[in-house]
Amino acid sequence: MLPPLAVLFAWPVISIIFFRTMRLPLAILVTIFGGYLLLPEATVIDFPLLPALNKHTVPVLSVLLLIALGIGYAPPRKLAGLLPRHWLVLVLLAVLVGGAFMTVRTNPDPLVYGPVFLPGMRTYDAFSEVLSTIMMVLPMLVARKYLAHPAMHVLILQILCIAGLAYSLPALFEVRMSPQLNNWIYGFFPHSFAQHVRGGGFRPLVFLSHGLLLAIFLSATILAALGLSRIDTKRRSLFLWAVLWLLVTLILAKSLGALILTLALAPVVFLASARRQLLVAAIVAGIFLSYPILRSSQIVPVERIAATVETFSSDRAESFRFRLTSEDRLLEKAQQRPLFGWGKWGRNRVYDEKGRIIAITDGAWTGQIGTSGWVGYLAVFGLLTMPLLLLFRNARRYGIGMETSVLALILAGNLADCIPNASITPLTWVIAGALWGRLELRAEAAEAAPQTLSYARPGYRRAPPVRPALVGEGTDAPARGAAYTRQTVLRSRNRSPSR
Repeated sequence: MLPPLAVLFAWPVISIIFFRTMRLPLAILVTIFGGYLLLPEATVIDFPLLPALNKHTVPVLSVLLLIALGIGYAPPRKLAGLLPRHWLVLVLLAVLVGGAFMTVRTNPDPLVYGPVFLPGMRTYDAFSEVLSTIMMVLPMLVARKYLAHPAMHVLILQILCIAGLAYSLPALFEVRMSPQLNNWIYGFFPHSFAQHVRGGGFRPLVFLSHGLLLAIFLSATILAALGLSRIDTKRRSLFLWAVLWLLVTLILAKSLGALILTLALAPVVFLASARRQLLVAAIVAGIFLSYPILRSSQIVPVERIAATVETFSSDRAESFRFRLTSEDRLLEKAQQRPLFGWGKWGRNRVYDEKGRIIAITDGAWTGQIGTSGWVGYLAVFGLLTMPLLLLFRNARRYGIGMETSVLALILAGNLADCIPNASITPLTWVIAGALWGRLELRAEAAEAAPQTLSYARPGYRRAPPVRPALVGEGTDAPARGAAYTRQTVLRSRNRSPSR
């Protein structure tokens, strides 16, 4: 049995190995993705004023520290600065940080529900809340800077596929033997065990906080493998076998919502063009962003959906109706403080006169509106949805390729899962950051010829061969190692002396 705190604080040291043996993009992904998948849940160091140190914050802080120390071989293509240049991202970040501060300032009053006493929030808490908000979006900022290029998007898809295949092995073990790995290795179970007994079997979670998070992660890996089967045609059969294996794992994970999302998006990934994939992602993003308004206006046919769910399982239908009742109660309370919400510490929950919680905050959207109001909701989910809308709008002008559109669909599927579940993770922010970075690259990346990239640190693997210069290019030829484009060749031919 490993001590959870020791493993958590050993991760920065382990990350040094990644940064010394891999190029920076791969080291960043392995550090953040590996930390999310392997580090213990419910293990937190909460210093006064500072944001909590846990499996979500330690990996990204390790990345920033190692980059600041100059450990790691930076790629030639990266965006300048840690802050984005797109005006919309800057506005949303400013609203997010300012809204976090105002949430604390507008909730100084204590709340009393029978024997339950919830203290008011102080100005001291405002600075901690602002720092926690900044920590939440740091993976997005890092990904926007270092993972913007289309080649990096292919790398993200590859890492998702490999991580999914590796994680499927302990997941299948828990399907058969019950979810015990976290208990055996870290000495505790991170959630309710009863929620992981399904259909006469078990729902795995490995080292995540809930089996639903494992299911949406498997969904993302299936879509990534499908996308790679279209991008890398030489190894298409290999990726299709990976899709089959991961799909079987997802079915055995017993999560109907993630399975439906996967089956709905998989044909789009496998058959549609990049622009049509972006159209689907933009539609999902628009529906999600407006969902609270549609839900409160009774436009969403929730009863029809409940009746459909009941055809699969009466227990699932009963659970779905309980979620709907909880959403109605949470929205009713959220409307009492609509701008900046009720704050954290359970202040957004609904209690009866005896202090019992009578509404469960399952969906990420209900939790966000309840804690930080409409300001926080639009800021957080604006950062996650707007790149999907902007990519579709500029798809042809920026030359958006299949690697980016598949990532957009993965993010859209994650957002759709946020309606019934709270499934925003560091992986969600990394993908969003990579898409924001692609928008900043604009058409520059579309003009670059495909390259064979080596992701190992120089000295560990031979560098890819450099294309020889064309005859007649003379002094106008690009420098050795520069990317060649069709425009480069045409210019060199036009400037070469006639024979």
